[in-house]
Amino acid sequence: MKKYGTVGVGVYLGLSVIDLSLTMALISYKGADKVKNMEDWVVGNIKGWVGMKHDPDNEEEKMKEVQGGKVSFTTLFVIAYGIHKTILLPVRLSLTAAITPIVARRLRELGWIKNIVK
Repeated sequence: MKKYGTVGVGVYLGLSVIDLSLTMALISYKGADKVKNMEDWVVGNIKGWVGMKHDPDNEEEKMKEVQGGKVSFTTLFVIAYGIHKTILLPVRLSLTAAITPIVARRLRELGWIKNIVK
C-alpha cells in the first residue's frame, strides 16, 4: 500500500466496476429465466413464513404486465454481487496486483503522480 497507494485502490475499484457490470450482463443474458423462477420460489417461501398467501400465477400475470416478464433489478444485482464478491475475488486481486505497477508507471510518465518513494 505504501508503494502504490491510491493507484492500487483506483485500479481495484475500476476492475470491480467492470467485473460487476459484466457479471450482471451475463446473468441477464444467459440466465434470466432461471433467476425469475428462483425469485418466485424465494418470494413464495418468505410469504409462507410470514403467513401470507402466495399465488404465483396471479402475481405473475400482474408482474408481466408491469415488467414485461423480466427479472427485477434488485434480484439480478444481489445474485451478481454475490458472484462478484465470492467467486471472482481471486481474479480481481490477481489482476490488480499485475496491472497496478504498469498503471503507476504510466501515470508517473504522464506526470499525474509523483515519483514513488522506495
